Amino acid sequence: MGEPRGQDRYRSVAGALAMSLVLCASAPAWGADLYGLTVGIDDYEGTVNDLDGAVNDAKDVSQALDRAGAREVVRLFNDDASKAAITAAWERLVAKAKPGDTIVFSYAGHGGQEPAPPDRHDKTTIESFLLGHFEPSGPGTRERIVDDEVFTWLQAADKKGIKVIFVADSCHSGGMERSASAPGVKFRRMTYPAITDDQLKFPPPEAAQITVDDFQNVTFVAAVAADKLVPEVTIEGQKRGALSWAFSRAVEGRADKNGDGEVSEFELLGYIVPAVHSLVESQQTPQVLPLRARSVALVTLRGGGGQAGAPAGAQGEAPADEGALKLKLAVEGGDASAVADLPFVTVVADKAQADLIWSADGKVEHVVGGVVAENVDAQGIKGVVSKWAALKWLNHQAALSPIPAKLVGGNQRYAIGDVVEVEIEGAKYPHLTLFNLPPDGRVEFYVPDPGKPGDATKDWSREPMHETFKVDKPPYGAEHMVAIFSKNDLPDLHAALSSMTTPQRAEALRPMLEEALRGEEAQIGIIDIYTGAGG
Repeated sequence: MGEPRGQDRYRSVAGALAMSLVLCASAPAWGADLYGLTVGIDDYEGTVNDLDGAVNDAKDVSQALDRAGAREVVRLFNDDASKAAITAAWERLVAKAKPGDTIVFSYAGHGGQEPAPPDRHDKTTIESFLLGHFEPSGPGTRERIVDDEVFTWLQAADKKGIKVIFVADSCHSGGMERSASAPGVKFRRMTYPAITDDQLKFPPPEAAQITVDDFQNVTFVAAVAADKLVPEVTIEGQKRGALSWAFSRAVEGRADKNGDGEVSEFELLGYIVPAVHSLVESQQTPQVLPLRARSVALVTLRGGGGQAGAPAGAQGEAPADEGALKLKLAVEGGDASAVADLPFVTVVADKAQADLIWSADGKVEHVVGGVVAENVDAQGIKGVVSKWAALKWLNHQAALSPIPAKLVGGNQRYAIGDVVEVEIEGAKYPHLTLFNLPPDGRVEFYVPDPGKPGDATKDWSREPMHETFKVDKPPYGAEHMVAIFSKNDLPDLHAALSSMTTPQRAEALRPMLEEALRGEEAQIGIIDIYTGAGG
């Protein structure tokens, strides 16, 4: 991309964003309890529809609720997550909880979509959550939870004054935000033939009239909009759903931006959306309904604010598995020896386990993002892979302490000549390091600009940042704008980034970033900008 076309103020979009993630209707009273019902299903009838990360998600949410001080968490995984077991657990928790208490009901698994029954005159489709022994005919039809049932379940809790957060890490239909072939990626949507011999007892037709706006104490947190897909991705060495991972970290305290020991609606908003974006190349945007314009406390954290054992915002934290953040590269018809000396890269034979796939025709694809570079030969692949190894580490750090960063024109592939607008706001720390990573792996360093002495002393947290760039020169593919807001000035980092003007010089980007940011209080925003005519 070309150089920045200038910085200017822009009207804050925080209000619009805040309207999209509001959780709960009233603050928890003293003595209020937190409960959880976590459902995760990987094992479906047969093997073709099996998932890899839903149980991981349910276990993670369960552990996060435990850490948040939940009074009771019911865990139902795979065969234990039958319709009868889920129904009984839900009804027991609703009976046990008192007004003002909170129940988190999380589901990770397949979603489905089917024509609505004839008596649902105002609905054309029914959305459902499919359990492990679901089948489209006969007794197995009872092993699904349709949306009208969910609404009646939640209505009972709402009328009692119980606050409910329903987290759905699944999808029902649709495609990706941006064109991508996603080889080997599993999606949490099951297609199935028309239901026959349906033995599910539907709620009465009036249940179909309930809308999200009818609830006073219930909030729905969905992984995506109804017309988008939910991919399973590798996070910290495990297959996962990005929403469940981000929700778990938020409840543990990562979302407690002001450190007051509570996670509010707006804090959750500011955390979950950019955290999910950083984990899936912006291919997934969580949806939260209903839209209410008031911020209240959601969860009171046991032991106060922030992540236990680490200051909120500190970077360079290693995952439990030291190898979890290695980049996995699959090579199709090429020679993997070109990357053999990169310690942060692992070559894998199975595309389903890869982050990147390099083909003999020179195309490099990210398993979720799509085409990220083209015409890459054995000399060029090392720079591309080095960039993505650095991004894997950066994205993990960004997800732990994210900052809202967005493309004004939306998540699309920008053509030659297009102007790209970037917005970043809500920084906690004053010092800004801004650079771009083009498809070939070199570094374009922007801020602080040595020619602008005020850049180094400016408090970048005091106002939003708005930049425009023009797509005007190759290589085309995936650009990544990286903004690091830090508590301290980082002149050594700036000097190193300024020197990485070629892919060869930038091969040390990842270890350099890890060293420069180790122990530093910082926030990272990453904006994925896909350019050119790739797939």
